[in-house]
Amino acid sequence: MKYIKVRKIGNSIGGIFPKEWGLHEGDVLNVRREGNLFILDAQDSAKEQDLQLIEESFADFETKRTVSETEMEELFGKYGWKK
Repeated sequence: MKYIKVRKIGNSIGGIFPKEWGLHEGDVLNVRREGNLFILDAQDSAKEQDLQLIEESFADFETKRTVSETEMEELFGKYGWKK
């Protein structure tokens, strides 16, 4: 089990999350409380990150900054990349 120490941040309190949780600055967590148990749900943050990656991929496609598999093999074949 991981522990999160609650700290004073200005007039509020907050916690530092372990890096291996994969959270990023600006992520928004859904929180619900069941008695003394706090449940943090990062599913919406993960969806937002996936959406951002997809949008960046389409931006590359629209600006023709994509590389075909044939081009990848020509560029990186000497390193063992094969389609």
